[in-house]
Amino acid sequence: MRKFIGVGLLVALMSTGVPTQVMAQSDADAADIARQVESLSAEGAQSFRTGDYDKAIELFEQAYALDPVPNLLYNIGRCYEQMEQWDEAIAQYERFMVAPDVESEARSHAMERVQSLREIQSMQAREDGAATPEEPQSAPIATPEPAPPNRTPGILTTAGGVALIGGGVVMGLMASGNADSIADTQLSYDDRLGARDSARTQALVADVFYISGAAVTALGIYLIVSADSVEDSPRASRSVLTPWVGKGSAGVGLTLGF
Repeated sequence: MRKFIGVGLLVALMSTGVPTQVMAQSDADAADIARQVESLSAEGAQSFRTGDYDKAIELFEQAYALDPVPNLLYNIGRCYEQMEQWDEAIAQYERFMVAPDVESEARSHAMERVQSLREIQSMQAREDGAATPEEPQSAPIATPEPAPPNRTPGILTTAGGVALIGGGVVMGLMASGNADSIADTQLSYDDRLGARDSARTQALVADVFYISGAAVTALGIYLIVSADSVEDSPRASRSVLTPWVGKGSAGVGLTLGF
């Protein structure tokens, strides 16, 4: 940061002769003030060279209080600049620039120092992150709770399968009763023939119920077991159960769609 600081003090001593403002004082008093200003300025310059900037500022301010020589303001600004107190240094340079009887070259030089110090302040602000506003923290995205698996279709399907098996049991008992009637010699031939046909039909229907019930029950159990995986991959699945009866045989067709 010190690479911006390479200029020396303005020689206030050369412009600290007998001030023309002191017209009401005697020549002796004016000469005494001039000697004091010269002495204080010399001591301040010595303190500046040894690095005692606080002492140099104090001496330059005492000299300026006796005689407001603009060069003393510049020297005070240089002390603050060496101490890296940028705001105070800029304030003293600006006081120097607006003071009367300041040469244009010296005023331009002070303006350059002000611009350099403002660049230093800007660089420090960027390094410290002061110029960068804090980004608002985004609220965490809430993860929705997974829906519980839906096992109702599987339970209803299983219950329907059990009901079909129960129907098969009933039809089987009826077929068994008609089969017993065939052997009853007390019945007429036509009655026994009708009982035989009924037994065959009831047995066939019982087989259809058994097979259909077993298939539907198996499908219901499958739906119950696979309920978790269906929730994870919610693709529509369809199942179609088609019983069929043919001449001398019966069965059930199961079609699954995924």
